[in-house]
Amino acid sequence: MIRKLHTKLDFKTISSLLTNIKSIGANSLLVTMFGLFTMIASTTPAQAELVDLSSPEPVIKFASQDASWLRPPNFDRAVSSIDKFINCAYYFDGDDLKPCGNRLFKMVFSLRVDTQGSIRNVKVIESSGITNIDRRVARELKSARFKPFLREGKAVEGRVDIPITFRAP
Repeated sequence: MIRKLHTKLDFKTISSLLTNIKSIGANSLLVTMFGLFTMIASTTPAQAELVDLSSPEPVIKFASQDASWLRPPNFDRAVSSIDKFINCAYYFDGDDLKPCGNRLFKMVFSLRVDTQGSIRNVKVIESSGITNIDRRVARELKSARFKPFLREGKAVEGRVDIPITFRAP
């Protein structure tokens, strides 16, 4: 008895298979492939890994006395048109119709500062009571820059609370 060590492909079988695949509609083929993929995926155990995306170094809270401005905010720009936000009205000769001058505004902002001294996050801790003023002051704070906070000679991320007080014109 002699065995064949090599077998040749039967092209008739392959061509009939291709003919049958062509006769199956495109949608049927997609559904079949999706089902096959689902069966394979369900038999393979899923493996997941928890990844900690938080900063490896903690954010250190600093006192406002420890903060040193590299580029201070320009609050004059933020509060230049404050009278339209606090409903002040004046007669043409300058007398107060609805007095609001000398009104004291107090705000406190929490700033997150990165290792280069850029302000990454501005959060209102204590509001002035007028949202538009808070937004303008927060925008000015965000454009400012600190000297980096240092711990043991190394720049670190920090958080600092900045109190701001001003009088309405």
